[in-house]
Amino acid sequence: MIKNKIGIGTLILLILLVVMALIPAVSAQEEKDYSVTTENAFKHANANMISFIAAGTPGFENWTGASVDPNPLELYDINGKKLFFRFSVYKENKLIDTIDVCADKTLGPSIYDIVFDPEPYKATEAMKKSIEIAKSEYSDGKIKSTNLVVYSYPRIGAMTVVKDKTTGIEHRIFVDAYSLNEVEDKPATETEPGIWSMYDKILTNGKENNLKEWQKSDELAKSIEQAAANKGVNINAAVTEENIKKLSDEGVVKSSFTGKILDINGIGQERDVFCGPACIRMVCKYYNQPTPIPTQDTIYRGDGLWNWNPASIYTSGLSANDVVVWATYRWGKTGTIASVASILNSRIKT
Repeated sequence: MIKNKIGIGTLILLILLVVMALIPAVSAQEEKDYSVTTENAFKHANANMISFIAAGTPGFENWTGASVDPNPLELYDINGKKLFFRFSVYKENKLIDTIDVCADKTLGPSIYDIVFDPEPYKATEAMKKSIEIAKSEYSDGKIKSTNLVVYSYPRIGAMTVVKDKTTGIEHRIFVDAYSLNEVEDKPATETEPGIWSMYDKILTNGKENNLKEWQKSDELAKSIEQAAANKGVNINAAVTEENIKKLSDEGVVKSSFTGKILDINGIGQERDVFCGPACIRMVCKYYNQPTPIPTQDTIYRGDGLWNWNPASIYTSGLSANDVVVWATYRWGKTGTIASVASILNSRIKT
């Protein structure tokens, strides 16, 4: 009897172990795909553009007649994951703007950045040069991939990954897409921007809230598309005055932008990641509060409201929440800026 009990117990244990072993495999199969298709990203770019134009959002006053190129540039993270779809906006065959749409729903709101009068870069030349350097420095290596990446936001460049056939070690070659200079593959420090993963930085606090923000963006885009369709307007076509009149006269499409436009000259960012501090300093100067007016570096470091890990300082900008915290404790104001963060970013002179 004892042997039978042991045998049954062992059988049950084995069954449990098999079931437990199978759970990860099932979970892996059921893992959701959060990637965004080019078509869906295109709809988001168009929906937001037409919304801003119809609502008279600052900066979009002269966009009537503009259209979004449906073939975006795909920007990757240094970890190999697709990061953004960069759509070009043209008016009278002239590039007037770029719109970055997140390529993964876990990255948050769909529209990440809008840049007016973007500086042209040399994507093809940068990728060609990175491959040439890889072949020269690792002649016995095998090139695995070459992509256009965001290697130190907002810096963009080509990244070629080459694998040493003998050791199996992989090496990365970076070439800046603007200067075409090779960029050393080293981590960011307090004084040097270095190479860092924007994807990992965005997901530092998890993805659940980001997924909710994406869902809000998707619902907004769909509502704009439907509202336009009800008026016989195709949001994927070039924006005409007639169509804008249809949408704006009856308030069919409304922008999420609210606020006051300050009559103050723009100031330059002292560092690539100082978009938030530059915006805050402009408002501080306008209202002369607090006094003395803090420097961009003081604002960035938190001025007692937050602290940076020495290893990550200057590797990324302030979050929307950081700006809200500043407004709450330094100006006595409350609210959110997530819906207009990209517009503020694009209006700062760099």
